[in-house]
Amino acid sequence: MASLSREEKTAKRTGGFGLQFRDASKRKRSIWLGDVTEAKAEDTKIHLEHLLEQTKKGRPPEKATADWLAGIDVDLRNKLATCGLVESVETRVARVLTIAQWIDEYVAERKDVKQSTRETYTKARANLLDYFGRKKLLRDVTTTDAKKWRVWLKTQGNRRDTKLKRTDMAEESVRRRTATAKQFFIEAVDRGLVESNPFDKLPSTSQGNEKRQFFVPVEAIELCMEHCPCDDWRTILALARFGGLRCPSELVAMRWSDIDLEAGKMTVNASKTEHHATGGVRVCPIFPELRPYLQTAWDRMPDGPTSAFVVTRYRRPDQNLRETFLKILKRAGVEPWPRLFQNLRASRETELMARYPAKDVSAWLGNSVPVAMRHNAMATDAAFLAAADPSGATVARKPAGGSISDISGAIEDLDENEESPVFAGKTGLSIVQDSSGNYYLMGVEGLEPPTLSV
Repeated sequence: MASLSREEKTAKRTGGFGLQFRDASKRKRSIWLGDVTEAKAEDTKIHLEHLLEQTKKGRPPEKATADWLAGIDVDLRNKLATCGLVESVETRVARVLTIAQWIDEYVAERKDVKQSTRETYTKARANLLDYFGRKKLLRDVTTTDAKKWRVWLKTQGNRRDTKLKRTDMAEESVRRRTATAKQFFIEAVDRGLVESNPFDKLPSTSQGNEKRQFFVPVEAIELCMEHCPCDDWRTILALARFGGLRCPSELVAMRWSDIDLEAGKMTVNASKTEHHATGGVRVCPIFPELRPYLQTAWDRMPDGPTSAFVVTRYRRPDQNLRETFLKILKRAGVEPWPRLFQNLRASRETELMARYPAKDVSAWLGNSVPVAMRHNAMATDAAFLAAADPSGATVARKPAGGSISDISGAIEDLDENEESPVFAGKTGLSIVQDSSGNYYLMGVEGLEPPTLSV
């Protein structure tokens, strides 16, 4: 904390305000502000205390204080620099960096990020240097330069698919690269290396890509199961499609100690969200479609698990599973879909959201409802046909189904319509049978929105 003192103006003294504080090494320091207004002195005190706190944590000042620093006079800035709180004006002028030098310095400092994030930095760095070159000074990048770079990125920035003679980049990828470039320059502004961020107004918020969404039918995965090279791969596909796990990060982390078949639940450790309040740990139901595959994997080990991990063949989170999966699809005669593993997870989330509240589903699969809606949830033909059904029987959300005997008590008063899997009854209820042979009890849509009847 800093304290503010005031000296009255006399014939021999100019009067004004001074600040006293202890720096990071506990050394007593003082800064004379001179004859300024009390409001300005209080404002300086607030920003100085913020600088002291950020210096202790080894972090740059936040935007409000960074903006304040940009507007103070040279004398005050150099006084703060003497106390080790900021760079002096002379130092700032001397540090004229190229884009390459600055990004390399920034990335080297970020020892707190994961390898996947560092790879994101590397990709954005490559795109920036491909366009601007290695000699372009950081301070020389203008807003117009940034706009032209984004156009180039979208039309010519694809480095991965050059063998296919494809140079354009998907809008979602462009937005991610732009967000990273924006991050590089935000930090440069905070440190006083540049006056403003030329990428600031460029669109960078992820919006999802419906063109790459694909609902993977259960039948396709069951066909793939028949052509898997080993039991591990059947488990991988089951956990991805019927468990909704992220692949490969959550798959390779899954241990047998995380699975409780008797209680019907499993604990999932998500490295992607471990920085959240939950620590990336969530509890997910073992869904009926997933249980047989986990039970089979367990039964293969009569003397107990031979490994702590459920998937033993692949142990690294950066393992390339795509090539083997493509071979499985080819042997099964199934046409590959976009985003092979991501759409398995998205298909599971789409199914679950048709049955259960979105908040519950998001908690089980480890994402927020907005993220689920933007990236995973899909409109399906089955829902469209149900909504257009002239009989009026439709499903908003349906509970997990089972055999007729499981819900026999609920259908005693219903009459079976032999020509349809829909049973119309006197009670205003109906039972729908899905393609897997399970039955679901629901209300018939009338004037009110469709609701669960059980």
